Amino acid sequence: MLIMDKVRNRNDLDVRWPAGWLLDALGFETRVRGRLAEYLEQREVASLSLRELIDLFLPPLSEPFLDFSDFWRHIPVLDQPQFGPYLHDSALVTLTDADLGPAFQSEWAARLNRLKLYELGGRRVRRHRRPHREKAPRSDL
Repeated sequence: MLIMDKVRNRNDLDVRWPAGWLLDALGFETRVRGRLAEYLEQREVASLSLRELIDLFLPPLSEPFLDFSDFWRHIPVLDQPQFGPYLHDSALVTLTDADLGPAFQSEWAARLNRLKLYELGGRRVRRHRRPHREKAPRSDL
């Protein structure tokens, strides 16, 4: 039985799995996998649960935030050197596509929805529109 099948059949966010196995089984892009492995090695994490894996990329629903930038400061993996928005987005896509069971899918969907709300709220809105000026017809003749 493959690791992913074991994880899916267990359907428990708090069961700990060997970190290397989990990273390999998820099929992260090479640079994402490398930065994640470095991050976990630096913190001496040999195993992690699916909940802890999710926590690396999206903050728990219970954490309150002051604003959009505060939300991003609560994503631990972004503290890893060379792990910026591009690799973060790549990891989010990989985890969104992963079939790790209903418990994972439910938690992941709730956190992604929260991310979407913060992204929508974090964009600047231009409040004053300049009136459109019509060009005067040219009189070349």
